[in-house]
Amino acid sequence: MLYNLIRVVLAARVTVMKNLQISVSQRSEIGSCRSKRLRRQGRIPAVVYGKSGHHPISLSDKDFRILMKEKGNSAATVELINVDSKVLSIMAEVQRDAISDKFTHVGFHEISENEKIHMVVPIKLIGESYGVKNENGVIEQVRHELSVRCLPKDMIEYVVIDVSALKLGDSIHIKDVFVAEGVELAANANDIVLSCVGQNEAKDGETSIPVNSKSKSTAAAKS
Repeated sequence: MLYNLIRVVLAARVTVMKNLQISVSQRSEIGSCRSKRLRRQGRIPAVVYGKSGHHPISLSDKDFRILMKEKGNSAATVELINVDSKVLSIMAEVQRDAISDKFTHVGFHEISENEKIHMVVPIKLIGESYGVKNENGVIEQVRHELSVRCLPKDMIEYVVIDVSALKLGDSIHIKDVFVAEGVELAANANDIVLSCVGQNEAKDGETSIPVNSKSKSTAAAKS
C-alpha cells in the first residue's frame, strides 16, 4: 500500500538540535535610558526568565550575530555563560529595530535538562515527487514547521521528509511523519503536512513546489 511505502520513505533523517554558547553579563541597571547606553557600547540588553526568576543580562552584539548566523533557521538551545554560572536556555524572543534592523532586545527561557520542552522546528523536504516528475503535479505544502515535545537532549534541529514516493493525489499527514525516539509531535495526527496536487488545484496562500525546495522555518517558540 502507498501508506506503507510512505512510512518507509519517511524514515529519513532527523538531526539533533544544535547546542550553542554565548557569554553574557549580569546587569543591575534597567530602563530605556540604560538600555540605549548599552546598545551604544555594542551590547544588547536581554533577559532570562524561568523557575529561578527573572534575570536582566546583556550580551555582545557581535557575538550574538555570530550565534544567529550559526543557528540559521534551525531550532537550537543556547548555553548562557557567565563568570560563575551556566544556564541552558532557548530563545523565546528576538527584537530588532524596524529601520536599522539592529538587535534591540533578546529574551531567553531557562530550561532544565530533565524536563520536557516544547518547540517549533522546521520541515525540510528532500527528493522529487513521482507525481511532480511524471504526472505534472506540484507539492502543496500546508505546514512548514512542526510542534514537538521532548527532553532537551532529544530535541531535533529539523524534520526531513522525503517526498520521492508521493504520486498525484497523495498526501502526507502528521501520523505519517517519522521522528526520533523520545520526540512527540504535538499536533492532530490527521492534519495534512503536504500533498501532491494538479497544478490547477494549488490553493492560494499555500506553497506549491514543482521541484526540490527548502522550507522556511521559525527558530524558536515562545514559552
